[in-house]
Amino acid sequence: MVHGGSCLAHVEGGVVEGERGETVLVDGAIPGELVEVLVHGRRAGVWRARVVEVLEPSPDRVVPPCPYVPDCGGCDLQHVAYPRQLALKREIVLDAMRRQDVRIPDTVAVFGMDDPWRYRRRGEFHVVPGSAGVADAGLGFNRARSWRPIAVDDCLIHHRTIAASLPALRTLVRRGGTPELSVLQLTVGRGGRDLLVHARPTSALDPAVLDELALETGDAVAWHTGAVSVEWGGHEFRVEPETFVQVNETQMEVLYARVLDALGDVDGRRLVDGYAGIGTLGIALAARGAEVLCVEESRHAARLGLLNARLNGVEDRVRYIARPVEQALAMLAAAGSIDAAILDPPRAGCASSVAGWLALAGAPRIVYLSCDPATLARDLRVLCVLGPYSVERLELVDMFPQTHHVECVATLARG
Repeated sequence: MVHGGSCLAHVEGGVVEGERGETVLVDGAIPGELVEVLVHGRRAGVWRARVVEVLEPSPDRVVPPCPYVPDCGGCDLQHVAYPRQLALKREIVLDAMRRQDVRIPDTVAVFGMDDPWRYRRRGEFHVVPGSAGVADAGLGFNRARSWRPIAVDDCLIHHRTIAASLPALRTLVRRGGTPELSVLQLTVGRGGRDLLVHARPTSALDPAVLDELALETGDAVAWHTGAVSVEWGGHEFRVEPETFVQVNETQMEVLYARVLDALGDVDGRRLVDGYAGIGTLGIALAARGAEVLCVEESRHAARLGLLNARLNGVEDRVRYIARPVEQALAMLAAAGSIDAAILDPPRAGCASSVAGWLALAGAPRIVYLSCDPATLARDLRVLCVLGPYSVERLELVDMFPQTHHVECVATLARG
């Protein structure tokens, strides 16, 4: 299996007469199975196919509990037993490291979930117009490998608060939405008692209807439009629609615990939190006595991070630099030694100038969080193969069960 959830196959004799050694990416299969597939397209020299019949199933094949599989594009691994999902993700990460010649420890731990369902506390639901347009619209997700949405009555990987609110939210769209309304972004706060509802575009939803339906929900769930609070590690953080938050509350505990463990005792140390967002990790480190320099390009997120620092009583040990990481690193290093750096970049990974500068003059220790094995391996090649770092520890945290996505925590030590 490759990153993306497809199985890699090669066709002897070619898909088309006269072509040899054709590569086919097959959706809905498990490595080792014999399947019949339907080839439905080609892109960048690679054929795409989907399973139409399983002739010799894997012992790890299960019946997906969701009725929208395989039409919905959200979950591409529901047909795989959960222990095998974790094994496949580990193999994908290890393969990405081999391709970049990155040496890693013999032991690579994988942290899965006891219950790999109902974990998403944030989701984006597309408005799916019905026969009468928005008047009978539904909410759902894009179809597999398509931009065409499919309406759903429930989603088994979303938080129970979101699932229970979907009927009222459909009513909200039908009574208060305009034809321009495309997405409802939902975020659960306060352990399921709050729900942040954000429409895109904002002007396409009548706020009076939202207020009316919010009152009808009663005391079970309070609807909000500005912000909600989430909790972690004894701290409280304000989250707004535009700001990033880890969607899996349970595994966020595991993920950030791995980071804190990798950094060890931080009391009195000077740390850089690159791509800091609203300061979740930085505030936890400041509460442990560190001086934390949070680098965040988004001024909106930086302002919210400062607010969160004040809410948690650590504003004297948290400083925000509202600049791109590639601009801020050298400036911070010139102002004083840096004991360790945390990197949590977007899916595209670090800018090449960031990895290059760290290889030349980076901190003694780097903890790199990544949601994309390929870009992580690319950056580790610069830092560890071409640079002076070594991978001291590589751990996988399954933040997104039933999907191909996986979060990695790489701890690097400078030689």
